[in-house]
Amino acid sequence: MDITAIERNVRLYGLPVFLTLMGLAGMLLIGLSSPATTPIDHVLAPLKRAAFLGAAGFAVVGAIWWARNAWLKYRWIRGELDGGCHHCGGVMRQLKGRWGAYSKCLMCGNTRKGWH
Repeated sequence: MDITAIERNVRLYGLPVFLTLMGLAGMLLIGLSSPATTPIDHVLAPLKRAAFLGAAGFAVVGAIWWARNAWLKYRWIRGELDGGCHHCGGVMRQLKGRWGAYSKCLMCGNTRKGWH
């Protein structure tokens, strides 16, 4: 069992999958299939529709983000990705922190000073 691979997958796919699941859960909870029978339902129908579209947007953005990360990992595994990480060769994310700019690897979490 490769603990490093589990950690890498959680780091890569954790937030996109969470975003997709929250969007799908929101779509299921809101559900546009029930007809408006009371006056309150008629008033809240546009808000319900907007909330449903917002939840669908979260699901789509999460799915696209997940697919992008899967593509990056696929290229990294095949050796086609020339990343900036000295530790694993993965893709670096550029961030600004308390002590200036730094880069953090998306694959292993290693950090380096400056943007690379």
